[in-house]
Amino acid sequence: MALDILIKNGTIIDGAGTPRYRADVAIKSGRISRIGFLGNQTAQTVVDATGLFVTPGFIDINNASDRHWTLMDHPSMESFIYQGVTTIVGGSCGSSLAPLATGNIIANIQKWADISRINVNWSTVEELFEEIKKKKLMLNFSTLIGHATLRRNIVKDEFRELTGAEIAQMGHLLKTALNDGARGFSTALNYSHAKMATTEEIAELTSILKPDQVYSAHLRDEENFVYESVLEAIEIAKKNKTNIEISHLKVVGENNWHLFDKCLEAIHKAPADGLNINFDIYPYTSTASVFYTFLPDWAAVGGRAKLVENLKDPDMKAKIITEMKPREEEFKNIIIAFGNIDKTFVGKTLENIAQNQGTGILEAMINLLIAAEGKLVVFWPALSEENFIKALKSPLSIIASDGAAYNLRDAEEGYMVHPRSFGCFTRVLSYYARDKKIISFEEAIKKITALPALKMGFTNRGILKDGYFADIAIFNPEALEDLATYENPFQYSRGIDSVIINGKIAMADGKIKNQGLGQLL
Repeated sequence: MALDILIKNGTIIDGAGTPRYRADVAIKSGRISRIGFLGNQTAQTVVDATGLFVTPGFIDINNASDRHWTLMDHPSMESFIYQGVTTIVGGSCGSSLAPLATGNIIANIQKWADISRINVNWSTVEELFEEIKKKKLMLNFSTLIGHATLRRNIVKDEFRELTGAEIAQMGHLLKTALNDGARGFSTALNYSHAKMATTEEIAELTSILKPDQVYSAHLRDEENFVYESVLEAIEIAKKNKTNIEISHLKVVGENNWHLFDKCLEAIHKAPADGLNINFDIYPYTSTASVFYTFLPDWAAVGGRAKLVENLKDPDMKAKIITEMKPREEEFKNIIIAFGNIDKTFVGKTLENIAQNQGTGILEAMINLLIAAEGKLVVFWPALSEENFIKALKSPLSIIASDGAAYNLRDAEEGYMVHPRSFGCFTRVLSYYARDKKIISFEEAIKKITALPALKMGFTNRGILKDGYFADIAIFNPEALEDLATYENPFQYSRGIDSVIINGKIAMADGKIKNQGLGQLL
């Protein structure tokens, strides 16, 4: 019987970290049926992979397409398919699209998306999955459950510690969502609706997770208290031997970069205590940050409306400026990216805007936040490439984009997106593996295939192996190039020749051929 697809003469990098080798790959009924020299075997489709690498499809376990709403608006997910991605995981950083006790809980994603145009007709994870099925996603999708989403279900916009009964209610919602097919639980304790959460609250909720379900922790602080925040995340995981993933591990601000070694050391020591721990990273030196998180914590207590009220109050404003004055110079190179703001500000630095307004940098910062009603995302060049390289070399690191899916037409909207949405994976492979040789291709592929699959409990994915699902990327290692920049992010990566998702051709000869091939994992 003829095969569905036969990939001939490729160089196999299987994802498990083993050395590359030459072989053919046979695909039948959505799965890999055999790897080896298959001679004159017939197939409906033959892919000539001579001179190309054949690898598992890439798995992005920290993907923001759901909270940026592009999951719904861009089901073709072009910016990721052109990178060789076949699976994404949403629900990171404390925000998920379910469960929703009432539709207005979707306001939890208003930091990133314009919720005025969102129509919610689901409540549970099961119902959300039914809606996503209708979208016919190109990529496989799975989700975590966001802590802030759960919290807002229980206490709405209140900012306080929870009672035991309220935490139990959150736990019930989480357990139901996990039973409906969610893969884990995420937190982001630096955002306003989560700041009041205690270590004990998070530990109580993570105790619900099974060993193959993941706790994804966006640290409480990524600046001068980053080390303490790493220790907090590890302490939470240790209480219940939880499978933990630290989200987009980084140390923000040059004055704090020296703390990275301590953070990495603490993470590397944790497995000796029996902890299943990893962390994900992206290959850029600018963050994409929610602007209000740069303010003193107290300024945002009470939610976005209270934040804007505080910024407009002359006394509160003066207090904010006084507290932030020692750091004013740090913020001058911040670039306005997107939000509820006039597009004339997009792409300009805070220093440019301050000069145009005839104000100081902090004054301009507050003016922008008031104008945007607190909804503003910025790029901040505050990360160390040296620290990224240290992280990349760690056996515990996983590559993940923290980006959202877009297409080239989005450039017409007049906003900026982080280049990681278009180039994260191709940048690691072309620049750090091929050009700089920081790690080998085998190591790099493992960090974007087998390791994330293992972390998320995706069985029979992430490795090229007989019987595994046929999610496959085929590319020319010499032609790989990430083109996206901060100035012009809307550029697809080059070099990915073919992508196969669940045994069907998604891309061939560098062009998208089919749609709607993804499954819910």
